[in-house]
Amino acid sequence: MTLQPATDAARAPTGAVRALPPGGRFTHRRVLVREWTRNRFWVVPSICLVLGGGLAVLTEEPARFGLPPVLPSTLGVTDETAESILGVVASSMLTFVGVVFTITLVALQLASAQLSPRVIRTFVRSSITKLAFGIFLATFTFSVTALALGDGVAPGDGERTVMAAGLLLAASLVIFVVYVTSTMQLLQVGWVITAVAEETRAAISREYPAAHQLVPGRVRQAKPDQRHLVRLSEHGERALGIIRGVDRARLVDVARRYDAVVELVPRVGQYVTTHEVVFAVHGARMPPARQLLNAIDLGRNRTMYQDPAFGFRQLADVGTQALSTALNQPTTASQVLDRMADLLLRIARLEPAPGRFVDADGVVRLLVRPIAWDELVELAFVEITVCGASSPQITRRLLALYDQLERECPAALRPPLLQCRALLVDKLGSSSAPVHRWAAHPDPMGLG
Repeated sequence: MTLQPATDAARAPTGAVRALPPGGRFTHRRVLVREWTRNRFWVVPSICLVLGGGLAVLTEEPARFGLPPVLPSTLGVTDETAESILGVVASSMLTFVGVVFTITLVALQLASAQLSPRVIRTFVRSSITKLAFGIFLATFTFSVTALALGDGVAPGDGERTVMAAGLLLAASLVIFVVYVTSTMQLLQVGWVITAVAEETRAAISREYPAAHQLVPGRVRQAKPDQRHLVRLSEHGERALGIIRGVDRARLVDVARRYDAVVELVPRVGQYVTTHEVVFAVHGARMPPARQLLNAIDLGRNRTMYQDPAFGFRQLADVGTQALSTALNQPTTASQVLDRMADLLLRIARLEPAPGRFVDADGVVRLLVRPIAWDELVELAFVEITVCGASSPQITRRLLALYDQLERECPAALRPPLLQCRALLVDKLGSSSAPVHRWAAHPDPMGLG
């Protein structure tokens, strides 16, 4: 299928249209901070590392913070015993961190080989894994710092230090149990598929509005000679990359101030090369290119906060990899199809993404190209159909899925479903007669 040219997004009819508000001024910045934190494994462990050292200072030198220098004796721990306990905790936690790190690497390798390299982001973004490493490192840092201050435990502070170390050890044991449980879930294909589907559902709810979220907007006719192109720079880190999202509020504000309409030429999730056109500005006045380019979030990998199609891409990758001759796991692909059906039905019941954003006066100022329904259907089913046409479990599940979607989707959304069904029927027609008899029967559970 040939994609719709990006410039066609600007050819909206002049007059009243349905559009969306761009969101709050700081909404995109909060999203960027959240995504930056979740996509970097080191942030949470580093914070915990610093907090562990700070707790040691607070414990060993309480007078600086207005705390009583000595606690009432409850444990009967001498300073020498406390120093020995801290030494054991420091050495054992360092070994413990190494073991946990090895387990994590093995889990990542297994997930990449059996599912898809794209789902590794689920592991990296796991809050439990980051928190586990952080608490382990905080316990280690606390013990080492406490030993280093004053050449060992200060006189009279053994009680306080051992109590703090005990609390950290208890937290480490609890988080270790939670971490092992979480890692075992991350190695289960059903759990990973469900996690990707849940994140995709959240992205769909953001990008596909409910009827009450749409607002009336006015489109102004732009003259052909009032179209300016904005390209990426030729040098620097922001000269190329994947468009992960744009700051819609900033772009609408810039377009309003210059009485223009800004059109995002590539689609969110698309890789753009050096000096490629990214914006078309329709209007007599041209905003500074830097103001527009600073509103783009460029990165190395796709993310889902403005790109629900990436969720479909991950699920399709898991399904096609499961149907490869190396793995041959049709049940995994059938589970993927279950989630695909749910996601497509959710989109079918919502309003189409308008791709138009208005300013406070209701004038359309920003145009983007959302992924079309037929593109989503093809993304969800074409590759799995081609790879799984020889598996009766997959063909039966696909036929039942098409029956469900054609029954529940509006008539305007059925043509791409009929095309995918025709592709499957064509694949089935080339199979042998005995296999065709089993494979051509719709079944919501495939072959059970």
